[in-house]
Amino acid sequence: MKPLLDLELLNTFSVVVEVGGFKEAAVRLYRSQAAVSMQIKRLEEQLSQRLLERSNQGIKLTDPGKTLLAYIDQLLRLNNETLSALSSEPLRGPVHFGIPTDYAQTFLDHFLPRMRDSFPELVPRITCGRSRKLRELVNTGDLDIAIVTDEAQFPNEKNLWSERLCWYAPTGMPLEQQGSLPVALLESDCALRDLAQLDLKQSGLAHHLVITSPDMANLYAAVESGLAVSLLPESSVSSEKVRPLRMDSLPDRRLLTMNLIEAGTLGKTFLEPLENCILEAARAVDAHR
Repeated sequence: MKPLLDLELLNTFSVVVEVGGFKEAAVRLYRSQAAVSMQIKRLEEQLSQRLLERSNQGIKLTDPGKTLLAYIDQLLRLNNETLSALSSEPLRGPVHFGIPTDYAQTFLDHFLPRMRDSFPELVPRITCGRSRKLRELVNTGDLDIAIVTDEAQFPNEKNLWSERLCWYAPTGMPLEQQGSLPVALLESDCALRDLAQLDLKQSGLAHHLVITSPDMANLYAAVESGLAVSLLPESSVSSEKVRPLRMDSLPDRRLLTMNLIEAGTLGKTFLEPLENCILEAARAVDAHR
């Protein structure tokens, strides 16, 4: 008889692959690094397959690992659907979500189909906005749950995904040779704007603001058109007209992490399966970058 797969071990394996290591996965899963390593070892023993190759450079999926990863999302989603179907109190009624404007379309493409399949009686209400505004709405209970940008003053939040932040410039236009660097920034009271301004201040570079916008797509358009340089998430860059800005005084890259927060308005039996659905969607978003 073939062994039965342990969904907790599968979830741990998926997170390790997503974040690229055991240490990072331990933070995400609120476990020790040794516990995460032991769970992967148990899964490999259960399957009699080596799933990950470990080295000083990180981890690498083996061929069996790649095969397993292709099935995990479906298995975890079926788990949620089964629990919802068997629950004496299925998840139903309105739930108010908050999603950062710049990630809304991509995330909803992955999240809404999963939510409808797993929790068909839920009625979603979605607010898009900047992370700090979404935090305010969670704190007041106007949002039940939200995705927000990680900030140092809010520790111990649940990480969803991370990506690189880099300074970008127009291809073929040596703007860094100008006496004053033209800059595109997001509107005020924004974590990304604060990071960009900190970089510019610490660099000592002369610069001037040429565009502000609440929409990151407009910053990208400003760079692509040759108007400005800007600090952008790597996932937003899709054109050969944009290149990394190479200047020793500016950091080569930063890490942007998105977190999940909740207002305490949802009970534990309601919140946990909903969070799992969001985490599955986040993994799918990350896999499509």
